[in-house]
Amino acid sequence: MITTTTYSTRFRALLATSTLFDVHAAERWYTEANQFAASLCVLRPEWSMEVSASVVSAFSPRVTWAHNKAKAYQYAQGIMPKGLRSHVAAANRCQSEGFDGLRGPKTNAFARAIAGDKDAVVVDVWMCRAAGLGKDAPNKGEYRLIANAVREVASAYNMDAATMQALLWIIIRGKAE
Repeated sequence: MITTTTYSTRFRALLATSTLFDVHAAERWYTEANQFAASLCVLRPEWSMEVSASVVSAFSPRVTWAHNKAKAYQYAQGIMPKGLRSHVAAANRCQSEGFDGLRGPKTNAFARAIAGDKDAVVVDVWMCRAAGLGKDAPNKGEYRLIANAVREVASAYNMDAATMQALLWIIIRGKAE
């Protein structure tokens, strides 16, 4: 039976391969993402940080961070980004519902982490690989176990959960971008 400990053990093994560069990149990742979301609030003063972070997250599934930012920036300027209509629909919902406009646990957690929630853990394809899940998307129970394992390991390393998740993501992906 797979437990939180199973994932914690895997994450600790990955951490043994991290470099100082990885740690520094992880420490900056959500701070820089927060700054980007804040810049969208300048473009759209009616947006709260919650709305801005949620809009950014709405464009995140299966794109690079550079493309994610480009699409969110276009959307904030009133330009409809090319891509999935479901992303635009989610961004539209986020303008009125904030975090609640995001239906999936990954995008919701990503928005919260961008907005500054240090306990938010994003479990995406790369985190599934870090956990050794054997598939690219967790079910609700697997998501909960993986997120709890990240929080457990973060606590042991005196790090917040969002930064630990970013660090594990960077290690397994091989780069911070």
